[in-house]
Amino acid sequence: MVKFNTICRTGQERSTNADITKVYRNPNPKVHPLAHAREYQRALVATKVEKIYAQPFLGALNGHSDGVSCIEACRFNLSKLVSGSYDGEIRIWDIPSRKTLIQLNAHQQMVKGVSFSRDGMRIVSSGEDKTINLYDFPQLLEQSNNTFQEPLMCYLSKGTLGNVDHNYQLPQFATAGQVVQVWDYERPKAIMKFQWGVDSVSCVKYSPADTNLICGTSMDRCIILYDVRAESAIHKVAMLNKSQCLAWNPIEPLNIVIGNDDSNCYTYDIRKMELPTMIHKDHISAVMSVAFSSSGREFVSGSFDRTIRIFPFNKGFSREVYHGQRMQQVNSVSFSGDAQFVYSGSNDMNIRIWKVNASQKVGIINQRESNATNYRHALKEKFKYNQEIKRIAKHRHLPKYLMNKKKQRQEMKESKNRKLKNAELNNPGQYEAPKPEKQQRIEQFIQ
Repeated sequence: MVKFNTICRTGQERSTNADITKVYRNPNPKVHPLAHAREYQRALVATKVEKIYAQPFLGALNGHSDGVSCIEACRFNLSKLVSGSYDGEIRIWDIPSRKTLIQLNAHQQMVKGVSFSRDGMRIVSSGEDKTINLYDFPQLLEQSNNTFQEPLMCYLSKGTLGNVDHNYQLPQFATAGQVVQVWDYERPKAIMKFQWGVDSVSCVKYSPADTNLICGTSMDRCIILYDVRAESAIHKVAMLNKSQCLAWNPIEPLNIVIGNDDSNCYTYDIRKMELPTMIHKDHISAVMSVAFSSSGREFVSGSFDRTIRIFPFNKGFSREVYHGQRMQQVNSVSFSGDAQFVYSGSNDMNIRIWKVNASQKVGIINQRESNATNYRHALKEKFKYNQEIKRIAKHRHLPKYLMNKKKQRQEMKESKNRKLKNAELNNPGQYEAPKPEKQQRIEQFIQ
């Protein structure tokens, strides 16, 4: 038989100055008549503090000697980024150290597009000199000091080239240009060519779900769908203005976002492309590039108006706008693989790194701080429709030229509506106001 000696103490004897005593709270709302007012005040303070500590800009990647024309984040490695410039130079960056890993004099003229393979082992680039270069990424890392490395394969196109996009599964890639071409690693010539009309295609992208489907935007204001299995184009939709870029939603691959010259982004469902399912407004100039996050809930757009905007995929207006005093026309944007950062390349020869959530802390967060952040976020969600909190959360500081341009566009819109209303009042029954574009397209579709 084994005996144990135990020590028995009361709660008062065990308490010390360092102990954290548990506070028991009665959840009965009658006992806490000021709970709603207290939570509102905390939500108001949390919204103001979020605006005060909003610092979205993290840093810039310097090194290019000409404007950045295209960038692409690696899908396999979160810390790698490839960029191309107007002088034909390609650089591969290490994001944590913000240094150039590899510098290549790849093309004699402007780099039109760069793309990583799905596994991150291959890099393909297209240039204005009608050449396409295929590089082996591990081999480039071994010989990082050599700026004149020979590519694994060099393909020559008969016509001008646009951007390039790599297939998600197969060792193939597609290029835009005078004709849409599909290339294979082992073939020196294009294995497929697509053409619909006489105008060239400015941008092509593979579908992330059905890798046999390619979407492109052409110079004649059209959006075209190509099927690799049928070796032909299957659908074409005309818009009012020319489109510069497009992006597929990785989670809902039936939806695509188109960046247009009328300063808007349009979301289309490829099953019914007669009408856009959503119009995203806020830019004041042509949209040059769009990119989806890996979660598919948001996308980022870069514009000629020197701003970057983050849109929820199902909202018509942007959630966030980023701009810099020295940032010029934004040519290309990309999301990081973890959807926490945004990369932008502009004409001022810099690649900038931004936070997706401007006030989010970067670094290690302990459990107590995480709980406090979640609590503040819950309070803001609870009172997000309050007029005062909504006004503070929505406000953004914009440059003077942006404010003047937005004011001018608003005055033009009001003037147009006023003229239409006066014409209808002065000539009742004789004047028929023009129908909105959406209503016209609906009637055409019904007919």
